[in-house]
Amino acid sequence: MDQVIEFFTGLLDTSHWPPRWICGEWSDFHGWLYIISDLMIWAAYFLIPVFLIRFIEMKPGIPLPSVFWLFGAFILFCGLTHLIDALMFYWPAYRLNGLLRFFTAIISWATVIALARFLPQALQLKTSNEFEEALREREAAEKSLLEKVKELSTMNELMVNRELKMKDLEEEIARLKSK
Repeated sequence: MDQVIEFFTGLLDTSHWPPRWICGEWSDFHGWLYIISDLMIWAAYFLIPVFLIRFIEMKPGIPLPSVFWLFGAFILFCGLTHLIDALMFYWPAYRLNGLLRFFTAIISWATVIALARFLPQALQLKTSNEFEEALREREAAEKSLLEKVKELSTMNELMVNRELKMKDLEEEIARLKSK
């Protein structure tokens, strides 16, 4: 328990570790390659959740929105580990780095569990091709139904005309009989 208390009380204490530049023999190129790469990865990992959140907000009714939120958190936390790794060259916050990695692990596994749980639902979602096929089938059924309605309407008109003619004939027969 003492180690846990010491860990959190010294979370931002960097006095026990040297900056990454001092660990090993980094050339300027090698060190800056790491720093720039980690910063670019962090920036991309920061922007991807921004786009996911924007997508969720702009597209109401999207299926499985909680999975999108978890993906956003997972990507954001992965990006934060790259940011802290870039900072480690100057600010050796190894405890903070460890804690951030722990939270990243938790979010990562929450995402894995959610994906495993939602996979059956996700497999039930229709693809755009399936939607298009269903739309074509519906349009064909509606067209067939419309044709049948027109046929019934025509038959109904013929029946009405036949009944009118029959009535006229009956009246003519009745008139002829009365003479």
